[in-house]
Amino acid sequence: MAAGREEAAPTFSAWKARLEATAPEDLEREIGRFVQVLEAVGTPMVDGPEVYFIHYDPSARQVMLVGEFNQWGRGSDSIAMTPLLQTGVFYHMLELSEPARLEYKFVVDGEWITDPFCPNKVDNGVGGTNSYFVVGDLHEPSELRVRPDIQHGRVEDYEFHSERLDNTRHVYVYLPPAYDQEPAVRFPAFYVHDGGEYLERAHLGIVMDNLIHDGLVPAIIMVMIDPVNRITEYWANSQYAEFLCDEFIPSIDRRYRTIAERSARGVMGASLGGLISVYAALQRPRMFSRVAGQSSALHIEEQQLS
Repeated sequence: MAAGREEAAPTFSAWKARLEATAPEDLEREIGRFVQVLEAVGTPMVDGPEVYFIHYDPSARQVMLVGEFNQWGRGSDSIAMTPLLQTGVFYHMLELSEPARLEYKFVVDGEWITDPFCPNKVDNGVGGTNSYFVVGDLHEPSELRVRPDIQHGRVEDYEFHSERLDNTRHVYVYLPPAYDQEPAVRFPAFYVHDGGEYLERAHLGIVMDNLIHDGLVPAIIMVMIDPVNRITEYWANSQYAEFLCDEFIPSIDRRYRTIAERSARGVMGASLGGLISVYAALQRPRMFSRVAGQSSALHIEEQQLS
């Protein structure tokens, strides 16, 4: 029988079958070839909707997979990767039916690491540096693009000293184009926790320019406020909520042409920033008519109560 032609970049399923069928005396050589392939093509290995996460470490006893797809392994959601015989290769397949961009890490014998073979790394500002992958025809939202043909707002920044908390923090205020064009008009305001992160990583100023221009949101002031001690302040902290509602927001109402009413005021944040936003809105329902939490760390308070 004539031998079949070897694939230039075989799938993980083909490599798995190949390693399983290799004689013991040839296994080390085949593992070396497989590792060379991983170094060349990168991981995860994507085969249609199937995404194969692969880790190679002959000294590892256990490798867990955590990421955005399983709430970063909270509770019992960690995924134990399967060892491939005695090769030192651990793997797991995740099937995705829709385009996606997802971040992940490996937990090797208790140590969190990025994927050594994955060329894509990102510092998302929350979980340190993570590996990430993209599957399907995924494009960045159009709201993230700078459009030179539309009007742009501006961002003022300054330091705010709190008498209540006896500390100083950075504040960034996005003012929509209409703020300068209509000096007699007052505007609603949204208070954004981890403000500098939203401005730099989420490009909030660009997003607001586009949303306002397209009529998807009204002209609104975005008050982006940085933490001083993020863990302490954002962990459902009543003192911080009092500072926000009784000291900081009144200072903004004095400094800018805001509509100083509950109906025109909202608060938002991500992760712990989402937790403190929800907490502040629940503590002071007369202050906020809108609250937004992105991946809010509500599980922290649930664990405290359980």
